[in-house]
Amino acid sequence: MKSVNDLFLIESLKNSTVMAGHRGLTRSVQSVNISDTPDAIDHLNEHELLLTTGYAFKGEPEALCRLIEQMNDRNCSGIIVKLDRYLYTLPEEAKIVADSLSLPVIHLPLDYKLGELSQNVLNLLNDARAEQLYYAMDLHQKFSDMMIKGYTLQSLIKQVSYYIKRPLLLADHRGEIKCLSQPYASSEEVRLDKPKQTTITNTIKQDLALARKGATFFIEENNIGSITTFPIQTKRLQPNMLIISDAVTLAYPLSETAIEQAANVISFTILKDHAIEENLQIIKNNFFTDLIEKRFDTDSEIESRCAYYGLRQDAFYLMILCQANGEKKAHWSLQREKEIAEIQQLIFENMEDAMLSYAFDGVLFSQESYVATVLQFDTYNDDVLGNVKGFLRNIQNHVLQQGINLSFGVSNYVQKLQALPNAYHEASDALQSGYMNENEPFIHVYKVRELLELFQMVPLKNLHEFYRHTLKAFATEDTKEVNELMKTTKVYLDTQCEISETSRKLFVHRNTVKYRIEKIESILDCSLRDPSDSLRIRTALLVEKLLKNASIHEEL
Repeated sequence: MKSVNDLFLIESLKNSTVMAGHRGLTRSVQSVNISDTPDAIDHLNEHELLLTTGYAFKGEPEALCRLIEQMNDRNCSGIIVKLDRYLYTLPEEAKIVADSLSLPVIHLPLDYKLGELSQNVLNLLNDARAEQLYYAMDLHQKFSDMMIKGYTLQSLIKQVSYYIKRPLLLADHRGEIKCLSQPYASSEEVRLDKPKQTTITNTIKQDLALARKGATFFIEENNIGSITTFPIQTKRLQPNMLIISDAVTLAYPLSETAIEQAANVISFTILKDHAIEENLQIIKNNFFTDLIEKRFDTDSEIESRCAYYGLRQDAFYLMILCQANGEKKAHWSLQREKEIAEIQQLIFENMEDAMLSYAFDGVLFSQESYVATVLQFDTYNDDVLGNVKGFLRNIQNHVLQQGINLSFGVSNYVQKLQALPNAYHEASDALQSGYMNENEPFIHVYKVRELLELFQMVPLKNLHEFYRHTLKAFATEDTKEVNELMKTTKVYLDTQCEISETSRKLFVHRNTVKYRIEKIESILDCSLRDPSDSLRIRTALLVEKLLKNASIHEEL
């Protein structure tokens, strides 16, 4: 970036004189404007140089002083004025203001034209931009060659830091430092020690959304000054961040374009590393499939393979399966499969973040439409399960903000690696049970199925047939007598076929109960004391509850 001082390379400015604001010659220049109007300030931008004959300020030194103050407020570059035509000298009060604000005011000899000077300045600025672009392209080529040759991410970061002469940090999408390089930084003022690194990461985490887009932060603590973030795109939904200290004062010919080119190469390097990680994840998922399908021959093989992926022996294990929006793989189109892959990547990232936050020890796998998590604990009790549920609710709430309903099935704990296949099936059953009985999103912990839950797996048509065949007239008629007989049947079976207890609960004489039981057995063509008949009648009465619930659900 060119400064006012660099403009004296132009032939027409070699004989010019700096009349005031000498200390401002380091101000940067990005564009130039010619104006002789009193409202010139309305047409000036930051880092813009004003060329004028001073016509608007003839006999009005106060107006010139006001313009100098306004240009300083707008961070303009300075003024080049052509004296000896309308202004014969720079007013003393204007000199004082310009000196106090360090805004340079330069006298251009009468022989030179403002239009030609404007063109010369623009040519110089354009040449500088072209040089910056060529420099950026050269850096991109050098870094690309390094990537192709297999340089590590740390080596690339070190080289970028060497070229820009600034400390450099690479942070992940959470704001945690992955790589650090400051090879040139010898003084303690420049070097980013641990306290400074912590301050920087804390500042980034306070506004992660802004930092991921790329922004400049000013930090007074620990004399850090400014830091600038540049997004590094990866396969994750959220980018990594390249963090550069004091990037606003990069020396020419370095520019943001050069940094962005370096960031692109770093991004490609990370993507290459991610491709390797994906292959390793596929191998890991294949191991998980072999584990839950019990394809290993010996316990020692299971233990050694589990240890390789971080599952230790003698722990309490929980298997957790999660699924987004109840998706079934059989229903996926190719496009939908890609979308589901992105959702699963999001789930992986949120699970990893939450596991770090909760200090949980676990391993993540992918299994068809599920994301499977094996959490391992040194001890297990109700408090641990409560923490796990809180952990899962946190993930649910986070992904719900992106329109994803995430449901979880949780197994009971097991204490042997060899029992993980059983835990997997428990978690799968818990998930499917949740879909039948709960509204999404849910967290459903496995429990042994009750009889009603098992009946829910039977088609309603079959249940209706069994109900009508077993209870006969009781299933089709709705009269006062039928209702009394049905009630008597239920109480009689609940009291283990005790007539006295049945009569007491129904508030009727025992002979009335005897009469009703005989009539019931006649209609149903069975004996309520016979174990087989009793079981069929009890089962039909349970099915009746299920059919009534299904009927109410259909009406709603």
